[in-house]
Amino acid sequence: MNTLPATLTAITTSEHLTCLSVAVGDDTFHLLLAEQCHDTIGTPLTLVFKETEVLLASTPTATTANIHHAVVTKIEQGSVLSQISLTYHEITIAALVPTLTFNPLNIHEGDDVFWIVSPSEISLLRSNHGI
Repeated sequence: MNTLPATLTAITTSEHLTCLSVAVGDDTFHLLLAEQCHDTIGTPLTLVFKETEVLLASTPTATTANIHHAVVTKIEQGSVLSQISLTYHEITIAALVPTLTFNPLNIHEGDDVFWIVSPSEISLLRSNHGI
């Protein structure tokens, strides 16, 4: 699992859904939760998302998802899946992607890349849940 420390910056709610905006450094992430959020603006949070939910792009792309810049620090290619380690704000982000879709990207260690994660694929790590 990937984890990122964040700070809650905005809350939009409807009957059963909540859209959160959070800050990770100077970057903004958006989360879509199927629950009401009772936290307050300024609350520190921990974001969590699976390695398989991280998409990679060599150039910026138009998307409704969260897209952020990172540097590739390690590539472990397998016949079916490849594990890519990224450095983002001095934090390691792991991406587990199909090798057949990774190879055409022509991404190498040391390259600047963009990584993407959908707002509905990010969860909040609560102290009573663990990892």
